[in-house]
Amino acid sequence: MIKRQIRTIIICAVAFVACVVAYFAVVKPLIASLVTDDEVPVLLEGEVLGTNNRILMMEHLEKADMQSIEVHNSHGSYTMYRGDDEEFYIKGYEGAPYSLEALSSLVVSTGYTLSITRVGYDFTDEEMSAYGLGPNDDYAWYTITKRDGTTHTVHIGDKIPTGGGYYAAYKGRNAVYVLDTSIAKTVLANLTDIILPILSYPLSTATYYMVDDFYLYRDGDVVVWIDFLTGEEMNDAAAIGQYIMLYPADYTPNTTNYDTILQKLAAFYGIACVELGRTNEPIDPDHLLEAYGINIDDPAYGIVYTYKDITSAIYFSEPDENGLMYAYSQLFNLVATLSYSDVSFLDWDIIKFVDRPVFFKNINDIAQIRIQGQDIDETFILEGEGQDLIVTPKSTGRPFDPDDVQNFRQLYKVLLSIHMEDYSPVTDTSELECMMTMTVVTDAGETIEYKFYPYSTRRCYYTINGSGLFYTYSDQIQKVLNDTVRAIKGEPIDSEGKD
Repeated sequence: MIKRQIRTIIICAVAFVACVVAYFAVVKPLIASLVTDDEVPVLLEGEVLGTNNRILMMEHLEKADMQSIEVHNSHGSYTMYRGDDEEFYIKGYEGAPYSLEALSSLVVSTGYTLSITRVGYDFTDEEMSAYGLGPNDDYAWYTITKRDGTTHTVHIGDKIPTGGGYYAAYKGRNAVYVLDTSIAKTVLANLTDIILPILSYPLSTATYYMVDDFYLYRDGDVVVWIDFLTGEEMNDAAAIGQYIMLYPADYTPNTTNYDTILQKLAAFYGIACVELGRTNEPIDPDHLLEAYGINIDDPAYGIVYTYKDITSAIYFSEPDENGLMYAYSQLFNLVATLSYSDVSFLDWDIIKFVDRPVFFKNINDIAQIRIQGQDIDETFILEGEGQDLIVTPKSTGRPFDPDDVQNFRQLYKVLLSIHMEDYSPVTDTSELECMMTMTVVTDAGETIEYKFYPYSTRRCYYTINGSGLFYTYSDQIQKVLNDTVRAIKGEPIDSEGKD
């Protein structure tokens, strides 16, 4: 057994030595005979030798060297230039949100002209035309102006037959080179290809919730208007949360659903920019309507909001059969495509913006509450706050003692427990009898009137300052009336009780 293993090892060792000898004696010389150094090309004036003996059409320029890049192609022309703040801007489109990655690609593509090959030089104009680079040819071109004022201009001609590059020439030098296809995405691309399709002012992830005066429009009408409240404004509105709904009524905003929209607005991008307007020249409304189906005056959908004193307004077209639509950003003066699935909230019913509590006010910011119904008409006057709250029934003019104030707090909890259930099928109150009217006055002097109208045994349509869409349950309103009597009489109130 051991002898057999030793024999195997010896055979493998001999084979290895034979392979090594064969490599150095046969294979290596054969490879060496096939591999030769590339011939170093003769450089023309202005050319620079690059890697692997490939020719740079001109000196290598980096972003730090450039003052501007002027581009002309089949889509039009534009110029990127360095501003006084050292940032780059698009001339005539200074407010345009371009892609920094696209700018970097353009800088590399235009400033590092490493050719695949040099086809030839000393060509006649007619010979240059064979490559789409003759004096009468409609070729693309770009000019880089350096910070010292020096300029370099490169012409881009036809695509090579294999499709793997483009013929190119340096202005003033009748030589033809081949540049790789990356220039198709930079020098030969449309200006809109380097524009970020951002539709609204971006929101900080730390402060996005501070969006102010949010409007949603549909078919030209306001669907909802939600306002963000500062601390002082919260006191004035007697609001418990930081949002208040100003239209269609003083409903309690559904902060969970609303937050979904705000997070979308934090980085609100379309799929691609399709048109860019010049600085201080809004895209013509008639053109928006004809080209994209966007009606600014009567929009299919619209969003307007303010953040950090900057107003964003976005107007949308109807989606097509594939769910694609156009959006016009008034702030960035651009039109972008987007998918309806990303903005389906545009069709949300108002109920998705409304939270369940009908009455949702801070007791510390309420001046008085009047409750009327079923032979009840009492006004409670509230002064102070917290442990110093004083409650005085207007009917007696005598403040409640501390125990009765605590009892009144239980009544207040009952008011807070009135919940919206769903849309009411009945909204005409002309033939309905009002079950209860509750009038609330805040410390800031705002008056809010709630009215409740039973239209069936269990359901009760309600309005807030005359506007209404939803219903609550009648037994919740009956409990308010019952507990109001208890508060007046000093009888204990169970806010969790059924009646």
